Amino acid sequence: MRITALLLLLLSTVCAFGQNAITGTVVNSEKEPVVGANIILLPDSLGTVTDTEGKFTFRNVGNGNYSLRISHIQYETQLIAFTINNDHVLDIILEETDDILDELDVIADYPNLQSVNSVKISSDNIRLSPVPFQDISNIIATLPSVTSNNELSSAYSVRGGSYDENLVLVNNIPVYRPFLVRAGQQEGLSFVNTDLVSSVEFSAGGWPVIYDDKMASVLSATYRVPEKFAGSAMLSLLGAKAHVEGKIGQKWSYLSGIRHRRSAYMLNTLDVEGDYQPRFTDIQTLVSYQPSEKTTLELLYAYSRNYYGVIPSTSETSFGTFNKELRLLVAFDGQQEMKYQTNQGAVRLNHKISSNLVWNTIASISSYQEIENIDLEGGYRLCDVDNNPASDTFNECIAIRGIGTLYNYSRNRLNSLLIDTETSLSYSASRSQHINIGIGYSNQAFDDIINEYQLIDSADYVSVLDKALADNTTNANLVKAFIQHTIDMRNWSVTYGIRTNYNTLNKFLLVSPRVLFSHDPAFNNKWHIKLGVGLYGQQPFYKEFRRNDGSIKTDVKGQASLHTNLGIDYDISWWGRPFRLSTELYYKYLWNQIPYVIENIRQQYFPDYIAVAHSMGFEARLGGEFIPGTESWFSFGLMSAREKIDGLDEEFIRRPTDQRFKVGILFEDHIPADPSLRVNLGFQYGSGLPVGPPDDLVNRNSFSADDYSRLDIGFSKIFEFTNKAIKQLRLGLEVNNLFDTRNAASYTWITDVSGRQFAVPNYLTGRLFNVVVSTNF
Repeated sequence: MRITALLLLLLSTVCAFGQNAITGTVVNSEKEPVVGANIILLPDSLGTVTDTEGKFTFRNVGNGNYSLRISHIQYETQLIAFTINNDHVLDIILEETDDILDELDVIADYPNLQSVNSVKISSDNIRLSPVPFQDISNIIATLPSVTSNNELSSAYSVRGGSYDENLVLVNNIPVYRPFLVRAGQQEGLSFVNTDLVSSVEFSAGGWPVIYDDKMASVLSATYRVPEKFAGSAMLSLLGAKAHVEGKIGQKWSYLSGIRHRRSAYMLNTLDVEGDYQPRFTDIQTLVSYQPSEKTTLELLYAYSRNYYGVIPSTSETSFGTFNKELRLLVAFDGQQEMKYQTNQGAVRLNHKISSNLVWNTIASISSYQEIENIDLEGGYRLCDVDNNPASDTFNECIAIRGIGTLYNYSRNRLNSLLIDTETSLSYSASRSQHINIGIGYSNQAFDDIINEYQLIDSADYVSVLDKALADNTTNANLVKAFIQHTIDMRNWSVTYGIRTNYNTLNKFLLVSPRVLFSHDPAFNNKWHIKLGVGLYGQQPFYKEFRRNDGSIKTDVKGQASLHTNLGIDYDISWWGRPFRLSTELYYKYLWNQIPYVIENIRQQYFPDYIAVAHSMGFEARLGGEFIPGTESWFSFGLMSAREKIDGLDEEFIRRPTDQRFKVGILFEDHIPADPSLRVNLGFQYGSGLPVGPPDDLVNRNSFSADDYSRLDIGFSKIFEFTNKAIKQLRLGLEVNNLFDTRNAASYTWITDVSGRQFAVPNYLTGRLFNVVVSTNF
């Protein structure tokens, strides 16, 4: 029996009488098994899907009256009522629905993210995930291709790429992160509101040309289309959130959510003691209007205000080995204050011109106002620690290695206005051939006032770091276009196309042809083979144009890469439930790369240099219903990402995001006789990222940081109600960073009296207990 089930069984008395199994087989009118049909057991709301043989199973079901809701996109939905007092067997035949198939022949409103590597995350996985505030970035961090060594941040890198190489879409509308944020604790909520999503799809490679120009990944979130009035609310020690949704008549629907996060409780586990005042709030509203069966209009508005203030007092950090432990003590004077405010409005129009032609148009405008005020001084002492337990001075400083001061000053202001538009046509020439064509325009305007520097007076070694003074105004216009053709046959499909992107600021043209091929061998329908080859480019954003001193270099070429991805999936049936083993080999060759270094989550680019790079690796993920009606996965990844700067490096060295080894787990368990008692687990382990001393581009990634390891676990009791205003109540206890692992977000470099440099880790959060109460109505 599973360990987590045993733990809960020790705390619960479970009645074993009257527990039955419901099994069944779902076939179509031709007696062929229906794979992937959704099966919902009512009123318990337990769910599962049929396996490759069309079979499903619900275990440990009590005596009583039940209903099964069986649905599939290609078949009529059925509702079957029955009474059980022992094991029950069902044979179900689904009838095809011609109307739905006709709609699919034209275009899906939000098409699946078709790529060599694609993972779909359901809303249930998000809702019960034990990661802090159910942030989507912390959930995808358990995937093998994603590196996210900072639980406080929504930043992540994919397959050796930078944090700025990831495309994020909400209902196909592009969204962005704050630009000036430099540390995870300063960052608030990621844009994607997990209370509003129906599903999230993520691709780490091999996506087609219909998606905008990014080189590392695509994250596509789809918000729900409400059918009736409903809502939810959640309260925890880290904050609160709520949402409502519903329909007004037959043509209007609305979906709105608010989130407020106060992470002072979490930040108090940092090594730096002080008065933390973090307040992060956002509001999102999606309104849909359907004037006719052929036309849908959506309006999205999002507002966020992130405030981070801290008055630090002292910090004490111990590091090194047991035999040679060092300690850095810092006393602070001053404060930090960061404000990030965002407003985004978007409109999306989808119109069915004819039975095989659909027109889609998106227009979005985003405004960012960001302020950084830092005036912080610290006096420090670096010493050796007595590690002899028998000594009277055990765990105390016994020898001073150096004393000095730290000073950090910033008065930065950034205002930006981003406009994104795209119009596209989707034409279905036949059931097997589809053509997509589109054009787009973007405007990126930035006003940036920079006044910052850092000073380290370290035992007579005075260093001035990150000195910048500038007042910049930039305006870039981007014109984009793509065309794509898909041939979709019974056992194979091929998608090919070309995408172009021209930037008026650097006067550079990107051309990106791509081909994706998939094949399901006729001799065995459990195998799925996918191959993707193509060029992926990315025009420089504002940060890539900016030098370390704040000045702007506009003649920066667009970054480009050649991707080759080979994926093989294998469907497995265990215990009558479906599983999939996904494996992939990939290789990326990159040129015109703008080198960068990372401190915490801040990327500093060097546009005066050009680099070439390559990234290669192997990934595997086993996912499925280890517990009926749930989805879990185990992932594993190996990677090597290296680069060489022209005129600076003699050979390839590690890239800043080169995580050689990665293991991730997202798992859900419950008591066999009582599915309302659940355990959710999220685990990450990744090898250390490369680091180097500041202001030393040659030795920028010469050392390896400590490994990153984190285990989050959550225990829940879920109460289901029928025929009441409240449908569900969840009481939860979460333990974040269960093993209290000391993970480093960045390093402060201190020089002692002998001239030796020491990398002092700036640790992330420790163990944290969180109580969660949530409800659905």
